[in-house]
Amino acid sequence: MVFALMGIRALSIFIICFLLLEPIIKWLHTEKEKPILVIAVDNSESMLSGNDANYLKTEFNQALAQFKSELSEQFTIVNYTLGSEVKISDSITFTEKLSNLSGGIEEIENNHFQLNHAATVLISDGMYNTGSNPAYAVGKTSAPIHTIGIGDTTQKKDALIKKVYAPSEVFAENDFEIRLDLQAYYCNQEVLKIEVKENQKLLYSGTQKVQGLKYFNQHQFSLKKASEGIHTYEISIVPMNAESNYINNKASIQINSLRNKQHVVLVYQSIHPDIGAIERTLKKQVNYSFESIQINQVKLEKLPEAAIFILHQIPGNRGEGIPLIQRLTDKNIPVFFIVGKQTSIPYFNQISRCKINGSAQNQNESQAWINNEFSLFQLDETSLTAIQKFNPLFTPFGNYQIGSETQVLFNQQIGYVKTNAPLLAFSSLDGTNQSYLLGEGIWRWFLQDFLIHGNQQICENLLSKIIQWTAGKNDRSKFRLNPIKKLYDENEQVIFEASLFNDLYEKINTADISLQLRNEKGKEFTYQFSKTASDYQLQLGNLAPGKYSYVGRVSNGNFTDKKGEIIIKNIQLESLQTKANHETLRAISQESGGNFYYVNEWNKLKEDLKNNPTIKTVIHEHEQLKTVLEYKIIFLLLIVLLGIEWFVRKWQGSI
Repeated sequence: MVFALMGIRALSIFIICFLLLEPIIKWLHTEKEKPILVIAVDNSESMLSGNDANYLKTEFNQALAQFKSELSEQFTIVNYTLGSEVKISDSITFTEKLSNLSGGIEEIENNHFQLNHAATVLISDGMYNTGSNPAYAVGKTSAPIHTIGIGDTTQKKDALIKKVYAPSEVFAENDFEIRLDLQAYYCNQEVLKIEVKENQKLLYSGTQKVQGLKYFNQHQFSLKKASEGIHTYEISIVPMNAESNYINNKASIQINSLRNKQHVVLVYQSIHPDIGAIERTLKKQVNYSFESIQINQVKLEKLPEAAIFILHQIPGNRGEGIPLIQRLTDKNIPVFFIVGKQTSIPYFNQISRCKINGSAQNQNESQAWINNEFSLFQLDETSLTAIQKFNPLFTPFGNYQIGSETQVLFNQQIGYVKTNAPLLAFSSLDGTNQSYLLGEGIWRWFLQDFLIHGNQQICENLLSKIIQWTAGKNDRSKFRLNPIKKLYDENEQVIFEASLFNDLYEKINTADISLQLRNEKGKEFTYQFSKTASDYQLQLGNLAPGKYSYVGRVSNGNFTDKKGEIIIKNIQLESLQTKANHETLRAISQESGGNFYYVNEWNKLKEDLKNNPTIKTVIHEHEQLKTVLEYKIIFLLLIVLLGIEWFVRKWQGSI
């Protein structure tokens, strides 16, 4: 017994000494990654337009569930639905208004890049109406795409309006043109009758004769001047006998008829890239008429009638433009000043509500940064974020002073230093508005906007808002409520924004704001706005197509109700074509190394996947280093050994 106790004591001491050395053990950890099978289902409305519609409604879900069940042991299955958005989901409704197959293929590849992605099964009719040709997207894939063709590939008799070309805005005193792209299949020698109606009133009727079994042509006509406001026009091809699809015979458009144009005059010191950027923007906007004049050609006795004058680097160093500015001031005509290197700062300080104690010859490179207290009009967050990242403008070096009647939208950021010097400011005094861009080089903003976004909408919208406010079209009410858009597609989120102001035109959000929405059937819905840091916002989600009137109301205080209308437009892109496009599906499979299957070939696809020798489970081995101290069982063994020794010695009376 004594030797046994000595052995236990020795083993305990050995374990303690061993642990003091903190030994490290290398472990080899093995993980098995089953091959991933992606099943992507085209969830758009067009899937139900063919002869497989009954199968999709009754048997498809069961067949797909059985297919996945029989492969679940060998594969990890991930489900996607493709529509206007790509979603990881197994909820199949066939209600999406858009088909973006290329976007789905690209997102699936991005999500499973460098994983054991064995294959993708794409179930679709091959028709797409947004995104690029899906056959071009498969070049980026690492896994084969097997396609299952849905729908009828037989072209039937059909006439349709493929596209409508119409202006979004017109003027009440002008006629305007509408152009249609017409297509017809198996309608040879038929006469298409085209009608345009507004509120069931016939405004236009015309005909076009079809030549050939597959016909395409344009049809152009004019509508007479419309009254001021938003007009909804229903364009249709009168249905023919034995036509397979009547839904694509119709199209609707909305046109905003404006009362008159605002005339804008740009007066400049000398040729400058800023002038070209402003001129291109204003000339392509239908709600402005535009002319530009060099200062030495301005005749005061024949001063153009205008809603606003834009003065670029005027007054000049020799006082050029001072008489013009005095004439504009006498006539209370709004002015938008753009200050540059050729601007005479002393003369500018005499006529401006914004004073600069410095010289235009010494310049800073100043980026824009937002003044959150600005309340004259609103820009969306995307625009504000983008503008603050645009290239700097060249601003006069010096100290800036503004009056209490002036609000600043953007201050100057010089390098990393955010200053209180204004970059873009607005002033209203004695009923006349003036605005100031205190730097030159805004053409760089237009160029950068195009390079980043592919268009110049952010800069165009900013310039339009500057002109609208300066010309006196700004909203001076203390309760302002507007939808983000007047016209929405039915798959777009409907969003309203609102602001409240006190008597000093400082933003407040202490009161509650409600919105009452009424549809064309007279049914009313009431919503409450959510409060943000200083404003209000209401997200209504998707609304059914139709015209809605709204009334915004503040719960307390002396605020006038705001009323208006929005229109939700029906999207019919999924109904334009009823012939399934299996050629696209075959191209996708061929480009990616997959195969094309018909909808009744589930078993063949299943066997091909199961017996594919290239699809294997991947084994990952990871080396792990752990200290012995991490294993609690060693401490438990030590406690047990010491406990046994103590118990035996106690029992023998040794302790």
